Amino acid sequence: MDPIYELKAAIITRLRANTAIVAFCGNRIYDRPPAGTLTPPYISLGPWDAITEDAECIDAVEITGQIDVWSWGANEAFGSAEASKIAGIIRASLHDAEIIIGTNAVATINHRITRLQRESDGATNRAIVTITALVEVN
Repeated sequence: MDPIYELKAAIITRLRANTAIVAFCGNRIYDRPPAGTLTPPYISLGPWDAITEDAECIDAVEITGQIDVWSWGANEAFGSAEASKIAGIIRASLHDAEIIIGTNAVATINHRITRLQRESDGATNRAIVTITALVEVN
């Protein structure tokens, strides 16, 4: 099975099981958000890529993924703070975690960077959480 697909599915499952994230987002954690108006805050997965990282006798890939937190607040400070808090929970949930995926094996998963930004509409706040994982491909 494709390691990116497996890792994304495992991360969505892990985030949906995190009570702190559910307190903010409910079940609004998507690989691809549904069309139409969405209730904020919510989490979606952004771009993902894999680079071959073979070692002696090991077929491995380093996967880099983006997790986006979307928030609109009653005022600018609230939305930004909400996005930042959710991003912090995501980081704590995933950094150096033991993630079990189906066919392949996650060797490591690490938080790389979190960026906070206001989108061009002036109302949408986004936290961009980037993670990397080394996955042994079976």
